[in-house]
Amino acid sequence: MKNIYRLGSWFVILVLITDYGCKKEKIPVLSTADVTVITTTTAISGGIITDEGSSAIISKGICWSPVINPTIENIKTHEGNGTDSFSSNISGLKAGTMYFVRAYATNSSGTGYGNSVSFTTIDLATVEGEMIQEFINNNPTFPFQLEPSGLYYLDLIIGTGPAPVTHDTAFVKYAGRFLEGTVFDSDIGRTDTLIFPVNEGYLISGFEEGISYMREGGRALFLIPSKLAYGPEGYYTIPGYTPLLYEVDLVKVKKK
Repeated sequence: MKNIYRLGSWFVILVLITDYGCKKEKIPVLSTADVTVITTTTAISGGIITDEGSSAIISKGICWSPVINPTIENIKTHEGNGTDSFSSNISGLKAGTMYFVRAYATNSSGTGYGNSVSFTTIDLATVEGEMIQEFINNNPTFPFQLEPSGLYYLDLIIGTGPAPVTHDTAFVKYAGRFLEGTVFDSDIGRTDTLIFPVNEGYLISGFEEGISYMREGGRALFLIPSKLAYGPEGYYTIPGYTPLLYEVDLVKVKKK
């Protein structure tokens, strides 16, 4: 009987050892949350953990890259530990670019990843178009004429003098503003006047085009999209993809 008890004890120990030795290591299981609040340079995503795996989660977050199936070797966030769902801010993105994001969670067995979710940041040209449309909607007293080039033109005072043509010399007073009202350049209040040969490429193309619609003694508004101004690169204090608003007086036209 003692031998039977002794044999039974060894069997229990053997089962415990076998069970412990055969226990499978398991990485966390999770999914990636949808990407929301997408801007030109930021977005928000996160993760939902459905199984922590064979041991406690010690780190979790999201990782992203322009290449599908990013890993923690790419840029990542860290949102602590545990099995709670989480949200993460994605930053440092480039405008108009497609990215892929995955949630991750790490335990002692390794790192598990959620599904790869793609998203595209907002293009700056789209933002510019929305800015222009918002300005027009908010200023119904400015009935701009949209020209084929994309220039928005409005006569405030129609001049009675000669119209400038290529190689004439134009004398103008002007004020340049951002659409929110800040003046970035002006010769108003100064004794000097901007003098330039018409259509010889000395000024941005939208300004040159606007002058060609005026007559001496006139005043006009030019709403110039960036493609007719300083483009995607910008110029000094003027950022890329920035529309500009000019109020212009054509003081004098000197014929060629």
